[in-house]
Amino acid sequence: MMRAAGALLWRELGDRSIEIALIHRPKYDDWTLPKGKIEEGETALQCAYRELIEETGIKAAFTRQLGSVEYEESGQRKRVIFWAAHCALDASAFIPNEEVDEMCWLSAEDALVAATHGSDKEIIENFMSQEGRTDTLIILRHTKALERGDWDEEDSQRTLSEVGFDQAQLLLKHLEPFAIEEVYTSDYVRCVQTVTPLAHSRGLTITQVPSLNEETFETDPLRSVSFANALKQDEKNILICSHNPVIPTMLRGILNTKLKNKDLIKLEPGDAWIVHRVRGEIVGLDYLSIGN
Repeated sequence: MMRAAGALLWRELGDRSIEIALIHRPKYDDWTLPKGKIEEGETALQCAYRELIEETGIKAAFTRQLGSVEYEESGQRKRVIFWAAHCALDASAFIPNEEVDEMCWLSAEDALVAATHGSDKEIIENFMSQEGRTDTLIILRHTKALERGDWDEEDSQRTLSEVGFDQAQLLLKHLEPFAIEEVYTSDYVRCVQTVTPLAHSRGLTITQVPSLNEETFETDPLRSVSFANALKQDEKNILICSHNPVIPTMLRGILNTKLKNKDLIKLEPGDAWIVHRVRGEIVGLDYLSIGN
């Protein structure tokens, strides 16, 4: 099966109404959502972000997954996973390219009618059934650190391994689509080192928070929950970096009843939970692995 990824690009007008972008591909003479084949070594999210830029010239802030669709194309089964991508009104100018000659902004209802393919209509309907504007709270496990047994100093000073430093650089591409605006981290060295490349690339200040470290968690586990609960009220895209013992408790503490029992897989180094919220209320939860 061919694996592909795409984005539903949308913008908000001054009157709070929403418009969705459809692109025209002269090769197929269709109106569709931006999407393309996942390249080797690329995650679905990276593919969706790249394809959106290549096909429209627009950089948008990705939020929640909208699900996937499957269909037959040229005799081959194809599976496409989509994300919602919010575009600022002043950054929504289309740039024509070899594959796409036109793009139009339509109301959600008109986009549903104009879309050529049933699979695109399905994604548009999914988008319409949920709140449009969401903010993203990313809860990240630090990347690979040196083993405890190989470290003779205070655990708080334990650094990343070579693999961990490489993973921290990889996070730049993995997290770029989410347009992070604020960075908070445990004050342990391995966490600070994990977020430093990302913070520098976006020109952000790193805020070190003792409530997110392992020692504080052992004595008062609810401090991490209180911190995350306060942050989730902010209507911004925020990154929190912490440790594996802390993250499950913190996440369960902020999830609403509907999502409380969601299976929380153990995060590997550098993996993250992507929490979607509307005015402080959590409405969705996605998992991001830097290895997939």
